[in-house]
Amino acid sequence: SSSSSSSSSSSSLFMSDDFIQETPEDTKERIQAMVENHPVLLFMKGSQLFPQCGFSNTAVQILNTYNLDFHSVDVLSDDAIRQGVKEFSQWPTIPQLYVAGEFVGGCDIMIEMFQNGELAEMIEKAKADMV
Repeated sequence: SSSSSSSSSSSSLFMSDDFIQETPEDTKERIQAMVENHPVLLFMKGSQLFPQCGFSNTAVQILNTYNLDFHSVDVLSDDAIRQGVKEFSQWPTIPQLYVAGEFVGGCDIMIEMFQNGELAEMIEKAKADMV
């Protein structure tokens, strides 16, 4: 899919623009690696300390009740992830929660599962797997 001629590639190798350019496939692999490496992973807007939207804030508050060290990814600082994660999960909105490699859902689902205890069960299992 690359249309640039091979002769120019060496000179542009150090152009920062090339470095950032990531194919959707690359992004997908990066997301997959994150999901596999972090038992509890939240894709959110902003950081855990400074969420940039109400839904992300709610998601963080819920996860904080379980007293665990979860990993979060700020999609606002990574546009490829922001788009890619929606395709990865087939879910149109952020935040997105993954537990033990499985996509759980967004904020509404988290609230529901928090209230009925399902999320606690999932997270306890994930915590048991964290060594």
